[in-house]
Amino acid sequence: MSPKGRSNRVGELLREEIAKLISRGLKDPRIGFVSVMEVRMSPDLHYANVYVSLFGSESERKGSLIGLRNSAGWIRREVGQFLRMRYTPEIRFFPDETLDNVYHLEGVLDEIHTEQRQSPMLALTLEQVVEELRSAESLLLTTHVNADGDAIGSLLGLWHMLRAMGKTRSAMAVDGGAPQAYKALPGAKRILGADAEPPSFDTAVILDCSSFERIGEIAQWIGPATKVIVIDHHRDPGPPGTMGHIDPAQAATGELLMDLYDTAGVEIPAEAALSLYIAQITDTGGYRFSNTTAASHEKAARLIRTGIDVASVNNDIFNSQSRAKFELARRVMAHAEFHVNGVLADSWLSPGDFHEALATREDTEGIVNLLKHTDGVRVAALFTAFEAGTCKVSLRSQGEFDCAAFLRTYGGGGHVAAAGATLELSVEDARRTVLPALEKLLSTPSADNDSGVSS
Repeated sequence: MSPKGRSNRVGELLREEIAKLISRGLKDPRIGFVSVMEVRMSPDLHYANVYVSLFGSESERKGSLIGLRNSAGWIRREVGQFLRMRYTPEIRFFPDETLDNVYHLEGVLDEIHTEQRQSPMLALTLEQVVEELRSAESLLLTTHVNADGDAIGSLLGLWHMLRAMGKTRSAMAVDGGAPQAYKALPGAKRILGADAEPPSFDTAVILDCSSFERIGEIAQWIGPATKVIVIDHHRDPGPPGTMGHIDPAQAATGELLMDLYDTAGVEIPAEAALSLYIAQITDTGGYRFSNTTAASHEKAARLIRTGIDVASVNNDIFNSQSRAKFELARRVMAHAEFHVNGVLADSWLSPGDFHEALATREDTEGIVNLLKHTDGVRVAALFTAFEAGTCKVSLRSQGEFDCAAFLRTYGGGGHVAAAGATLELSVEDARRTVLPALEKLLSTPSADNDSGVSS
């Protein structure tokens, strides 16, 4: 059979199989009535351009095309089982050429990309997340700047899971790199910084946060056509045009990763168990915070049974600190002030404090808890300026004050008991802006929940 004849034959087989899959109904509710008109194969059979007729209003047609493109990975895997080819072609959907008589194709595709970027995050079940991961050819895993134990632990936990699934083309990147405290974890040396050469990938996975802003410079690596999956346990919605699974009932994203392992039918290897355990203990404060659940302890038991040296790990995380962190803590205590009869405590760190203490961003992790753990304090606020003109606000509460709801007004987010925001203000101006609002709320117990005070 000639190469052209084989190409036509494969294209026709793909057309029939894709038409069957679509007729049975895909899970994406945006996909309406669609007819598969033609499949054109690339000469090497590595790409299949699928041309479809789309029906309904213009917005319905666009929605169908967006849904088909988001489902391309799953469709590719399904037809791969049918074709049994050495290499399953990458499937790309396009409107049928005859639509050019109605509107210009290039303009339509531009509009579709714009609409896709603006549409709300598509919620996936864990089963669907696994399907998307399996269908991806190459992946980039990333998390938020100033990565903590849950961020790094979840990043490494997913990387080990993908390797167990046979996904060898997966890279990890964090703006700022892995903190020193976690660089000894298995696989951590593979984490790229924002100054590295961006790897090639078709799917990006954002862990432990749900916004492009929070992943810093890594966001510039993600193009408009890249599939983006969010896996998080914070309540904030994912970015428009993405898909993902967000479960605020989980105490840590690391706990959610354990459920993903179970859904994928993958055993948690010992090296991943250590990372997931650190993800869990850091976000629960060693199982002392209010987000700790019975499930947290049950999952911890599973991880410990893999052979984790619990005493050693907890000692490294909670009972040791750098001299630089000690010097920052000294300054936080010296700057501390109490408001509203001791219910609110705040302190601050300036760029000069970091310079004098020879400290870095990493040395601030958990330092706000020095204020929170003081008798009578319901809310603790730490204002941190790493550089002039920008201030990070970190809030902690005993659980009855919703830190995330309060900081959402300032573009931040997080948990009920722990949240953060970054303001383009000096430390002094940030304190003058935020503290009066906190004082007003904490002086009014009957304030509306949406403003931050929980009943």
